[in-house]
Amino acid sequence: MSEKMTAYGFSKPGDTSKTPIFEETQLEKPQPSAHQLLVEIKAVGLNPTDIMTWKTKKDDDTFTVLGRDAAGIVREVGDDVTMFKPGDEVYYPGSSNIQGAQADFHVVDERMVALKPDNLDFAEAAALPLTALTAYETFNDRMHLPKQSEQTAALLIVGAAGGVGSIASQIALQDGIRVIGTASREESRNHLKDLGVTEIINHKENFKPQLEEVGIESVDYVFLAANADQNIEEVSKIISPQGHVCSILPLSNPLPKSFFGKSVSFSYELMYTRSVFETTDWIKQHEYLTELKEKVESGAIKTTLNHRFDKMNTETLSKAYEQLMTGHTNGKIVLEHQ
Repeated sequence: MSEKMTAYGFSKPGDTSKTPIFEETQLEKPQPSAHQLLVEIKAVGLNPTDIMTWKTKKDDDTFTVLGRDAAGIVREVGDDVTMFKPGDEVYYPGSSNIQGAQADFHVVDERMVALKPDNLDFAEAAALPLTALTAYETFNDRMHLPKQSEQTAALLIVGAAGGVGSIASQIALQDGIRVIGTASREESRNHLKDLGVTEIINHKENFKPQLEEVGIESVDYVFLAANADQNIEEVSKIISPQGHVCSILPLSNPLPKSFFGKSVSFSYELMYTRSVFETTDWIKQHEYLTELKEKVESGAIKTTLNHRFDKMNTETLSKAYEQLMTGHTNGKIVLEHQ
């Protein structure tokens, strides 16, 4: 007889103009196969992509479970698993082509999983995977940012106080990059200062005069970690000739014409690409998260957890998503489970 587990999600789309109303249900407990791990969930982090999944749900979809950041304990492994064993404490992101982790158990491919940092609890660890992988892939695979041994580069991070920006700022600083972050609220500016970002401009004002005040004429790299459409024109004025711009959001309009004159490179970053298409280099996600684990354990990088809910249920999930939907969250929101 098959086992059941508790999960939280939606059977119908609902009113997407309001806070999500979650349903509690019993689903079949998943079984791992091939390279998969069965993870007992201990904490789940929230991401804007969860909101996108909820808003695009169709009436005839199966029950939808959200939650694309998780930490927990491996309970079973598939026949082809080589890197993990039952009892391992792990952390990882989910993907857009599998169910989320707002449940008792979750199945995930080992190539996007790493051992949890020893000095973090499950909630602190669950705040990191998706955003950290987005930053690592942006810097290493899209922008090819120089490291400390090479020339010093200037990087502007738009939305530096958010979930992605908070971890991206720390990773770039550790790599010896000069980081200029954008933040409009005093709370966000203070958050960036706590992360070690000392040069901060307001993305609601013109970029160029603010950069000139700190002696910067242009920057070689721009990471659009938020509000891409609203800021692309300002970016076009301060990006260096032959610079590189990367966005985690699709642009609605064509790139500014000045990108052509400056020979500016532009790329997109979507952390789900490797998992959805099962690319041959998917193992890089395991490697990046393992590198992050080491940096966290050494004290070089700290968790971006900012809002913790100590129990997952329909009520706390709605409260957590209400906070996420304000768009004014510094760092990450995480719910603990069991």
